[in-house]
Amino acid sequence: MSLIHLLILFSLSACSVLSSKGAPKEGKRTFSYSDVSGKYVFTRESKLLKNRLITRTQISTDSGNLLEKSIMVSQLGTIKEQRGRTLSIRPFGSEFTVWLEGKKYESRMKIDPKTKSMLVELNSPEEKWKGRSTTSFPKGKQFCFFSQIPDCLYHNNYLFRAQQGKGEGLGFYVVWDSFPYVQEQLTNIGTRLFSSAVVKYEGTAKNILRYQVEVDGQTLLYQFSKSYDLVRMFWVAQGISVMPPGEEVSDIEE
Repeated sequence: MSLIHLLILFSLSACSVLSSKGAPKEGKRTFSYSDVSGKYVFTRESKLLKNRLITRTQISTDSGNLLEKSIMVSQLGTIKEQRGRTLSIRPFGSEFTVWLEGKKYESRMKIDPKTKSMLVELNSPEEKWKGRSTTSFPKGKQFCFFSQIPDCLYHNNYLFRAQQGKGEGLGFYVVWDSFPYVQEQLTNIGTRLFSSAVVKYEGTAKNILRYQVEVDGQTLLYQFSKSYDLVRMFWVAQGISVMPPGEEVSDIEE
């Protein structure tokens, strides 16, 4: 089934698969997104459909002009470890589109389980970003699409495990769903499709769970509600913040 077909199912499905207490809510949420270029509207949706984790995000102007959109599909499952089987997430495929100076840049990915690699197809106005390539997965057990990190870390039980680990970091790999364009837009995040990362629990303040994700030498701060709904995200090195609409950084008390 293609990502487009999954997206149609995603839009039509109204039932919630997650029903356990403490689970994040499914459906669309709107945030305020800020970076060095200005402030924008950020929306994200996440849903489980038959053990497929589907997340859709988009960034647009206040007037509704779309600047960036993506959809990511990951497979939920388990992997064998010494202590038994543990939850895992396997990136299945993604579609990413960004408009730069009015021009459209696209990236599509799909896993090839036989070769344990990710197939990447690029389409853009520039020759260097056209065609297909294959990148092998590094040796690891946990992988998360970058734009799917909040959902992925919840479903592979990393948020809970990090919270119980008293500051102990849990390693995983980030798959840059916006590769290779993200490397051109941001600074000092390398040139690879996969980047090693570590998530740590930083504590709780005013009923907000705080986590730190380190990737490529940079720190991202994620804040969740008690039920693991994403509340805020800060990427200080890139000047990026994701917050509830109308909220300013100066409004947040430490």
